[in-house]
Amino acid sequence: MSSLSLPRVLQQRKSSLEIEREHFEKFQSASIGKAINQHESPVKEKHIRSAILGTFHEKCAETFWKCVLQLPILDNRIVAWKFCHVLHKVLREGHPQVISNSLLYRSKIEDLGKLWGHLREGYGKLIQHYCQLLCAKLDFHHRNPRFPGNLNLSKDELESIGDNDINNYFQMSVEMFDYMDEILALQSAIFGSLDMSRSNSMTSSGQCRLAP
Repeated sequence: MSSLSLPRVLQQRKSSLEIEREHFEKFQSASIGKAINQHESPVKEKHIRSAILGTFHEKCAETFWKCVLQLPILDNRIVAWKFCHVLHKVLREGHPQVISNSLLYRSKIEDLGKLWGHLREGYGKLIQHYCQLLCAKLDFHHRNPRFPGNLNLSKDELESIGDNDINNYFQMSVEMFDYMDEILALQSAIFGSLDMSRSNSMTSSGQCRLAP
């Protein structure tokens, strides 16, 4: 009887790679859950850093998106706001493959912004502006795939991308200014939402809004 059950035991035993993958996903889920929580307080950098390092570990953003889509970003305004903040950081500092992975979810980001945009006050409009910024960033990188997420380029790299053609430089400048317009719109919305008595840079709620 024991010999008959041996194959089943062997089949149930997980490989070291499967075990490592499970541990990685659990750690990422915990870190991302701690970063994108329901508390109106700034996101802790150590949790964002774990999410960023996770993209380099697997060389993509598959696990990141798997985790964030399980969070109540459609139901809780603080969770939605922190999602935008963390995603922005991951796009800027994560593995280069993160941007192309995230383009697959562009419509979800856009829909999230439209949903929360129905709220006329508080985080609703802020989330809408942030989602518009994230979509603008993804669109920019889609049209200019040689730009890294943090937009840092050497002079030689920029000249190589522009191919010494003034028309290319002009087009890149126009797209960059469009991207900057979204950044300024978000900044203006955040500062306009602050209240001297309740939400300012000295309060937890104010820091939550100013963190990006």
